Amino acid sequence: MLPQLDEACMKNLDHYRYIVESSPDCVQEVDVGGRITSINQSGCVLLQLDSPDEIIGRVWIALWPKSSHHRLELALKAAFVGQPSQFTAMCPTLKGEERWWFVAISPALDAEGRPDSALVVSRDVTERLRVDEALETINQSLQAKLTVVNAAREQGIQRESMLQQRLDIAAAAQALAEQLSHQAQKNEAIGQLVAGIAHDFNNMLQTIIGGLSAVLDQSDRLAHDQRRFLGYSMEGARHAVILAKRLMAFVRVHRFQSEAVELQAVVTDIIDFASHSLGSGIHLKLEDTCERFPTLADRHGIEQAVMNLCINARDACGGQGDIVISFGHLGVDEDGASSLREAGVYVTLSVADRGTGMDAETRERLFEPYFTTKTAGQGTGLGLAQIYGFMRQSGGFVDVHTELGAGTTMTLAFPLNVERELQRTADACLAS
Repeated sequence: MLPQLDEACMKNLDHYRYIVESSPDCVQEVDVGGRITSINQSGCVLLQLDSPDEIIGRVWIALWPKSSHHRLELALKAAFVGQPSQFTAMCPTLKGEERWWFVAISPALDAEGRPDSALVVSRDVTERLRVDEALETINQSLQAKLTVVNAAREQGIQRESMLQQRLDIAAAAQALAEQLSHQAQKNEAIGQLVAGIAHDFNNMLQTIIGGLSAVLDQSDRLAHDQRRFLGYSMEGARHAVILAKRLMAFVRVHRFQSEAVELQAVVTDIIDFASHSLGSGIHLKLEDTCERFPTLADRHGIEQAVMNLCINARDACGGQGDIVISFGHLGVDEDGASSLREAGVYVTLSVADRGTGMDAETRERLFEPYFTTKTAGQGTGLGLAQIYGFMRQSGGFVDVHTELGAGTTMTLAFPLNVERELQRTADACLAS
């Protein structure tokens, strides 16, 4: 009976040995002392051994880099208490060629079912890892290219958006130019009509003045009260002539022409005309000052800007109240400068009212062409846009201070005419 049992065991042993030798992996057996007791033929090939004797009897952990020793010790200890483990690590062959291995360690049991050795199966995964690394590199490269493509696409979208914005701005500018051209033609026609009326009115005034002069030449025939009333009539007629001439000058169409002017002198010349234009319910006040405010700008443009601001102030006051025109100086340093407000010294012209004021939304859209808070037929929405353009032409800017229910102050800031100011200072020094 025993010979038959030994024969069956031998057959099983040969069968399992055949299985181990047929495995393409490196199969090693390690005893409780950590030494290699056997290795299959594939293991010899994978580890580049000339003979199994080169490795049998050696400490298995000693074949691995020191950085892996701790992990291997834990794996062997686990195997000898019946716990399998797996890991991937690098271990060179005996000829020094670096290889990566997927290692599975399992306990080998004796006849009583206790672990008496560890079975170490190592699979060479070097090529697979290289392929994975190459695929990762390719993936990273593709990801980088995709990022570049997406960035270029985003830039293209941004460029398209910017181009569309520019086209919208160009279309708006063209529409504004056409509207301004149409408005200019209307203004020119109205100006010609007003100029004609003023001219005829002036001629009639000359006839009246001539008649009054003829009567006053024979004043000895008149009573005292008659001479006094005739004097009032003559004074009124002459004042009407001055207004007619200013009206003709105001409506005359001309191009922007910069010249040396004094702001207070320009406003003083039109203050009476402006006062009459605003109506009897408005008290237009010009603040007295002994200072001079020289600048380089278009005189007619200043006159029109003041008239537009005064008319807006009158409408904000409901046709009743005070409008104050004042002058001053303003300095803009480098910290406060911008593309629309260059650093420098400015002379200012302010028009203030105590009207309705403006809310934040109206303030933001104040200089937009066609924007107006007035009822239909009361405003075109171009007056402040024209003032804004005029100030840009003059090298200055517009400041707005407003409070809802408390009034508005519009300030036109013109660059100081330094040469005129220096000349004035030099003349004052010579005079003293």
